[in-house]
Amino acid sequence: MPLSHRLLSIILLSLLKKDKIKPHTPLQTNKSPHIIGWQIEIMDKHTHFYENKRLSSRNKQHTMNNKGRIDYIDLAKGVCIILIIMGHTGITVDYPGLSAMRTPLYFTLSGLFFKDYGGFKEFLIRKSNKILIPFLFFYIGSYAIFYICNALFPGLIVTTANGILDVFTQIQYFNGPIWFLLALFWSNLAFCAISLNIKKETYRLAAVLALFFTGYILEKKEIFLPCVIDCAMIGMPFFYFGYRLKKSPLLEQGFLGGYNIIVSLLLFAVAYTVDTIFSPRIFFHDKIISGNLLAMGVLSTSSVIALLLLCKSIKRLPVVSYIGRYSIIPLCIHHLIYRPLQLVVNHMPHSETYGCYLVALLTIAICVASIPLCIKYIPYFTAQKDLITRG
Repeated sequence: MPLSHRLLSIILLSLLKKDKIKPHTPLQTNKSPHIIGWQIEIMDKHTHFYENKRLSSRNKQHTMNNKGRIDYIDLAKGVCIILIIMGHTGITVDYPGLSAMRTPLYFTLSGLFFKDYGGFKEFLIRKSNKILIPFLFFYIGSYAIFYICNALFPGLIVTTANGILDVFTQIQYFNGPIWFLLALFWSNLAFCAISLNIKKETYRLAAVLALFFTGYILEKKEIFLPCVIDCAMIGMPFFYFGYRLKKSPLLEQGFLGGYNIIVSLLLFAVAYTVDTIFSPRIFFHDKIISGNLLAMGVLSTSSVIALLLLCKSIKRLPVVSYIGRYSIIPLCIHHLIYRPLQLVVNHMPHSETYGCYLVALLTIAICVASIPLCIKYIPYFTAQKDLITRG
């Protein structure tokens, strides 16, 4: 193209931008229509390119950052909570891959949505509202029930819990499952401190692994740390795994397209194979780690990703997703529901065969019915509203 035509095109582009004339608006000019058409075509290409880039960026941000509103994440959490309830009520869920997925999934999701909020103080306030306050409320409330039941019905409750100071003296609480909230609180604080003070990613990984191996050594030496701090240490690699997973395209809505299920099944096959050959086990609460550590990592991460991809393909199951969205509520109350139910169901005919299934079903149903009541009456203690205000 002649130089004069190029200069004329640049001038026309400036005029269009300055006067905000739309690309397809007829131009009052005596210049060649071929030049104008060429210029409009170039503008259209640039417009479409930047619009598509902007929409892609917005879609990625929605997929990865809109916590609590991503359907397949809620579904995955719901599946895990249901598996936890089934396991606690006596239903066997220790199938290859499943037992290594539940607790690592929650550490992974916490890392997936990690933000430092600009400083440790702000982060501490947010995590206190979302994790620590619910833990304290249900911990104290559970021991109130413990003391009342022991006073009114001595010997009725069979438990290893001793009293409200159990959090400082042993790993078993009266409301056992809420240990995870406290461990998650410590792991969040630890990684926030690492993130704010260590900028190089390799050094962050080294700090995370140092915490893990410290917890691992404590487990092997049978050294007890109060407030499940050691459990939080053991969960740090999974937290970091989620943090790194956020930076990959794997969980974006458009990634893998229609192959999510196929990849999910392949990863479940990997988890099954590793579990069958090496049989690694990690029980966070009991601080039991057995088998090959590398195999344990492959088993847990492959089963976690497999579940997330499967849920991404399904997107939503009404009741399960509802449980997952408010997963903190069933986590904190299901132990207080199924224990009394077991006392009743155990006296029913055929309870040895079907009792655990009935208890699990009733526990899930009561949890679902309790969610709106907890949201309405105790929102500050179920992470729905903030009790500690900022500033």
